[in-house]
Amino acid sequence: MHRLHPHSKGGTASCAILLALLCAVFSPPASAQEKAVAGLSGQCAACHTEITANFAKTRHGKADAYQAWGFDQSCASCHGDVAQHLETADPTKILNPGKMSFAQASETCLKCHGNQHTQAFWSGTAHESADVSCLSCHSIHKAAASEKLLVKRTPNETCLACHTDMRKSQFQRSTHLFRDENRNARMSCTDCHSPHGSQAPKMVKGNSANETCLSCHTEKRGPFLWQHSPVQENCMTCHTPHGSNNPSLLAMRTTQLCQSCHMQGRHQTVAGRPNSAWVFNRSCLNCHPQIHGSNHPSGVNLQR
Repeated sequence: MHRLHPHSKGGTASCAILLALLCAVFSPPASAQEKAVAGLSGQCAACHTEITANFAKTRHGKADAYQAWGFDQSCASCHGDVAQHLETADPTKILNPGKMSFAQASETCLKCHGNQHTQAFWSGTAHESADVSCLSCHSIHKAAASEKLLVKRTPNETCLACHTDMRKSQFQRSTHLFRDENRNARMSCTDCHSPHGSQAPKMVKGNSANETCLSCHTEKRGPFLWQHSPVQENCMTCHTPHGSNNPSLLAMRTTQLCQSCHMQGRHQTVAGRPNSAWVFNRSCLNCHPQIHGSNHPSGVNLQR
């Protein structure tokens, strides 16, 4: 019996037919819903070519392609019933979150994202109260540089678009928002703050300002044998977290800062001359360097 060589023309054709038959047998048939969704995406792409092309590259687009995370109706998951819009091409016959009120736009997003722990404290936050919606910070259709689909290139640029009073912090003598030559900050606003809400003031991630700070500055946590009360109460008593023209993010010059509390009538209240030991170099910290706390038996004055 004559056999076809696998590399011959007839052998190649036979292999192709066999492969097609195997795919037909073992590939699960698409459900009616999957066919309807795929058809809807194709119909939208016929007019909104650029939007759908960008959307396909995003997290949402991938969720749509694999029917994951609540994307069970493709474009209709966010835009509602699109049947009349497909027939008439009338933009008023479709839901457009970008033209909704802030509360309605956020409600559309929260249909899928509302059960995530990061959104647990969204209701009643400063952002919601100020009419900030999800679309104020996130771009749904565009595959932005950020994986979080932010409207700006980085979280910091997104936040500073509204919080302009904090923009100067990037250029101050000491700052958490130091930027490299590519304008990327070593720390971002979202390292300390939860933009979707938290149970602490200023939307910080920890249960308090101190807990947030001490998650990085662990050497200041204590407990210490000799405690410095302001350290235990609130780091913000002495430091400004975003940026300062004083060393170590201090709220004011060391001498002024210490004297704002220590006014017992001894050398703390003496302004001194420019070359005075009390104001020279690190001023109070020349003698009291362990300002956050000391474990030394003789460290009652935080001197060692």
